[in-house]
Amino acid sequence: MKNLSSTSGKKQRLSLLNLIQTARSKFRKVPPCEFRNQILLPVEQGMSFQDERLSWQEDDLAALDRAWEELAGHRRRGKKTIRRAYVERPRGHSKTSDMALQIAWILLASKRPLIGLAAAADRDQANFIHDSLHRLANANPELLQNLKFVQHEVRNPLSGSRLEVISSDVKSSYGALPDFVVCDELSHWEKPDMWYSLLSSAAKKPNCVLTILTNAGVGRGWQWEIREHARQDSSWYFSSLDGPHAPWITDDWLAEQKALLPEPVFERLWMNRWQHSDGNFVTLAEAEACRNEELSYQIDGQPGQLYVATIDYAEKRDFTVGCVCHREGETVVVDRMDVVKPTSSQPTQISWVEDWIEDIASRFHRVRFVVDEYQLLSTIQQLENRYPIERFAFQSGQGNQKLAVQLRQLLLHRKLQWYPGCGTVPGIHRDDLETELSSLLLRHSSSGRVRIDHIQDGQHHDDRAFALGVACLALTEDHAASAEMIVTPPAINGAFYLR
Repeated sequence: MKNLSSTSGKKQRLSLLNLIQTARSKFRKVPPCEFRNQILLPVEQGMSFQDERLSWQEDDLAALDRAWEELAGHRRRGKKTIRRAYVERPRGHSKTSDMALQIAWILLASKRPLIGLAAAADRDQANFIHDSLHRLANANPELLQNLKFVQHEVRNPLSGSRLEVISSDVKSSYGALPDFVVCDELSHWEKPDMWYSLLSSAAKKPNCVLTILTNAGVGRGWQWEIREHARQDSSWYFSSLDGPHAPWITDDWLAEQKALLPEPVFERLWMNRWQHSDGNFVTLAEAEACRNEELSYQIDGQPGQLYVATIDYAEKRDFTVGCVCHREGETVVVDRMDVVKPTSSQPTQISWVEDWIEDIASRFHRVRFVVDEYQLLSTIQQLENRYPIERFAFQSGQGNQKLAVQLRQLLLHRKLQWYPGCGTVPGIHRDDLETELSSLLLRHSSSGRVRIDHIQDGQHHDDRAFALGVACLALTEDHAASAEMIVTPPAINGAFYLR
């Protein structure tokens, strides 16, 4: 290790200090608007933000420039400083990428160490900001070389400033003293706890900058109240785009999305319009149209026919469903659906699942089973040496995405058939596969995926639909690539604009 107290060591130290001071002052003298004009977008063509920016982008960015400059230690006189912003845009309109520009500037320009928090509903969504900053730094190595990227953090070691990426599943926001806060896709946050924590933390520092980036949401709950407060309060900057404004969102792309998504979901994601409720998965009429009066519950399989059997298991609150299907051309046919309803005094035993697998294997000779790899791991380990058993991550976001899209398309195009009374549960009111399908909701996650869900009232379920969906996915896996849909815009104008 070199001795910095020696003459040569002191010179090296002075040289290093001068280098650090030069790097710091380089950005302190450049206001945010000029900094943005020097930035190249992370696309192959090497286009500059100045040449490609749109008026609504610049308006949203400029609204907080004064607040960012004051946070960086630049004194400004005159008009009132806005330190709160609510930016609401349709899917694919560069919310996160634009935010990365502002964060990059403040991390480089501040005269003192700052701490920023970027929060989202989950880690995947939260990391979008981290990834956007990383792409920006790679495209502009001369300007952003002082930014260092580690897991869930972006740091400027010269000033000590850093951005921390957190999510609602990590209880790390309480007690924080951030200098700036970014709440990404607030309309997708299931609970308000982290919002309350971040809001109270932002109030602890007078110059703290708070920005909300979001798409239109659902209902009139706590997110809507935040939106309306921001819209009506003069201390907030409020911006909301009605419909697509980005030239990289093409008419063909929108037409495809409109055909694939329920109208309320399309209106919310792409038109940026708040909805009273989540989109219905299918209507009762659409579900009933798949009933084939000539079909019947099958006790045994047909010789030579290939079958898929799936199980959705729940011990206490939900149904346990065993479903057997086969394929006839492009159509999936339900051969049988067995449903067990637990009671408070009689939960469904795991032995029912094991007995059902044994029975189906003896009656449907060419059958393969698809089983939840988490709930039924012990059953899989016990029986997989005797029967062909495949594992499916029932709780996986990508798996649920494929399932929801595939099942809905089969239903709408009547490529799915079942027998009358399929999945019936005895009771006072009608309760079968068709009524369950018509009661489902199609929810959209912050990461851009859709999934099926049910009303959380203790009366509605999604177990029959899920077991059926897994079977359909297994039977059509060769076509999965064409069926899969990720609800994000195409990369027409570069990754910088993508979510």
